[in-house]
Amino acid sequence: MDEKLQELEQAIVEAEEAKRQFVKENPNGTGDKQERMRLYNEVERARKALREYKRMNPHLL
Repeated sequence: MDEKLQELEQAIVEAEEAKRQFVKENPNGTGDKQERMRLYNEVERARKALREYKRMNPHLL
């Protein structure tokens, strides 16, 4: 498997874990709203980077 592809997939896993941990510690919308949005945006950025990489490199899949 392509190393860059693995890195992008790992970035998604790490971002989702950080988001889950924050939500677990701050249920029902409590906690810093800016931090919550930053974590959610980080997950979306990681997913978007993976989609873009796959689109630009279809021969690797």
